[in-house]
Amino acid sequence: MKAIAKKDFQSNFHSVTGWLFIAVFWAFLSFFVSNYNFLSLSSDITSAVSTVEIIFLILMPILCMRSFSEEQRQRTDQILFTAPVSVGQVVFQKFLALAEIYTIPVLMTCVYPLILSAFGNVSFGSDYIAILGMWLYGLACIAICVFASSLTENPIIAAVLSFLFLFVMYLIPTIKNMVSSNTVLTKFLSAINVRGQFENFLSGSLNITAIIYMATVIFLFLFLTTQIIQKRRYSISKKTISFGAYSSVMIVVVLAITAVVNLAATKLPDSVQNIDVTSSRLYSLTDDTKKIVSGLTDDVNIYVLDTESASDKTLNKTLKSYEALSGHIKVSYVNPAEDPTFIQKYTDDSSNVYMNSLIVTCGDKSKIVNFSDIYETSMDYTTYSQKTTGYDGEGQITSAISYVTGDTNPVIYTLTGHNETALSATFKDSVSKMNIDVKDLDFMQNDNVPDDAQAVIINAPTSDLSSDDLKKLENYFDKGGNVIAVTNYEATGDMTNYKSLLSYFGITLNDGIVLDSDSSRYYQYPSYLLPNVQSDDITSGITNGYVIVPFSQELTYDSSNTQVAYTPLLETSESAYVHSSVKNASDMEQTDSDQLAARIVGLKAVKTISSSSASESVTSTSSTADSNTATVTSTAVVYTSPFIFNDNANQMVSGSNLSLFSGSIGAVTSDKTTISIPSKSLDNTTITMATRTAVILTILFVILIPVALLVCGIAIWVIRRKR
Repeated sequence: MKAIAKKDFQSNFHSVTGWLFIAVFWAFLSFFVSNYNFLSLSSDITSAVSTVEIIFLILMPILCMRSFSEEQRQRTDQILFTAPVSVGQVVFQKFLALAEIYTIPVLMTCVYPLILSAFGNVSFGSDYIAILGMWLYGLACIAICVFASSLTENPIIAAVLSFLFLFVMYLIPTIKNMVSSNTVLTKFLSAINVRGQFENFLSGSLNITAIIYMATVIFLFLFLTTQIIQKRRYSISKKTISFGAYSSVMIVVVLAITAVVNLAATKLPDSVQNIDVTSSRLYSLTDDTKKIVSGLTDDVNIYVLDTESASDKTLNKTLKSYEALSGHIKVSYVNPAEDPTFIQKYTDDSSNVYMNSLIVTCGDKSKIVNFSDIYETSMDYTTYSQKTTGYDGEGQITSAISYVTGDTNPVIYTLTGHNETALSATFKDSVSKMNIDVKDLDFMQNDNVPDDAQAVIINAPTSDLSSDDLKKLENYFDKGGNVIAVTNYEATGDMTNYKSLLSYFGITLNDGIVLDSDSSRYYQYPSYLLPNVQSDDITSGITNGYVIVPFSQELTYDSSNTQVAYTPLLETSESAYVHSSVKNASDMEQTDSDQLAARIVGLKAVKTISSSSASESVTSTSSTADSNTATVTSTAVVYTSPFIFNDNANQMVSGSNLSLFSGSIGAVTSDKTTISIPSKSLDNTTITMATRTAVILTILFVILIPVALLVCGIAIWVIRRKR
């Protein structure tokens, strides 16, 4: 049975055709790998793989045009059909020979992730899924071109027909987006959108539905090719009419089976349809989200402000995962162009609500998730353009669901009046995402901490608390109140009362700046500490192991205090020392008199308080009461760098300081709506490759290897012609 495939495979390499195909395909793909990866230093080859859609328009017709048309022109097809194999087997073997030729450069492409891994971290899962998609898409193109070749005995016409078929296939997604939504034509275009299925492989998930679709396309066109040849084979038979009817019925049956198989594939659970292989688990929902969604008892509607076909694909996959988790979640697509008044039902200002935004509702409560909040961007100063760096779809959707299904939002107060550092928009937005209201607290206007306060934030004041302020805060702590306190090395005076506030929890703030002589634990300067991050719920969101805390002070605590449970969060190496002041680089130099030891610069303290007044508290995180007293716990999370919650510092460690802040907020709040799902990185991991190395690899893969292949092919062709 394999004789035909072997003959066709060898004949392509006895001529220049097979060598030319591999050389041009490899040179084209390698050119884009060089551009996107070697020179632009990206570790992700999916962008390069996506370009094969263009080269397939030219190469596949050239490779396949002679498969049946040449046999017809030479009249050698009659020899094939007298062989002891069926027409279907002949078609499959010819397809198999072409597929083997195409598979050679695809296998060669598999070496690129391995090469890139020598220069940085590579997401092998995403890269090899993209290569798998390229292989399947190429096989589908070959099947279509083989079908075109069976329609004519002229190879040139076969190539033109193949090009037209592939070009129309290439244009289908564009045509589909131009057509009005929810029409029969739109559904038909979706059903024949082979290119769209290929693009599913480029997103980093193994799409089982797309694999089934590609397989059915290959089968369908090979079957149609078989029917075309069968019809021509029996064209002189007396049974032509009966065979034609049989063939037509079989085509209808196969088309129906193909449609049913693909329809059944779309009904598979999303967890089966899509297997997330991205390094950031882009399409996988976290356990926190699963816990919230699976516990829903009320119906939640999520409206996407766009048509389903035009809406963001990554967001669509995320929403399907939510629907699969709970029957209480329903996703609907609303086109504002068709229903202009829809947005006005949920907001008075619809001008700032963009396409692809979400409106999440439950009963009378609703929350708008703007599309601009779903993707995070940053400035790329090499090109001075905005670059998408993060995807926060899950975080924003889960937050919205928690909000619309919750009762009232918890409140956190930020203390003012002591030259505190104001929280930036980035950190305020993270609190808002946790469905927490942030309000200012000025003790000149308030006699005490409001009863609805889940916690108070005291962010790096430079002037001391008054005795009255201290008393108000201690009264709040006695009732189970919580605090996030940040100290400031630039504070004026001795900050007696602020230090007394910390001593309420048995914490001592030592004067001086902490420096570290271990170069792996600081950034550029010994005062820009990169402390060891200790394991705790607060630090669980820090995935890269780094936070940066410039100009920190040292914290110590009374370990004999049985009322307080201490958990160090951030701790320097054992090579740290303290200097009283740091004004220039010479002040940072280690001296012989410096005592080296690990220094705590971030600490959590949970104090257990027994008080008759505690039973009146509405802010306690836990309580057990007897007839006379109640026991409450008061939590303090203390950091000693005034820049810890600063946007610049946060960017230096790719958002880890923000994760630490979110974890700290979670530690001092008790409401279930305060969950915060961190955004997932979309910033392609870069590789480190010297320019010389990039140039050498480019010359090797783009020029030398293709030229060597062509020379080899031409040499073989010339030698065979001389025989």
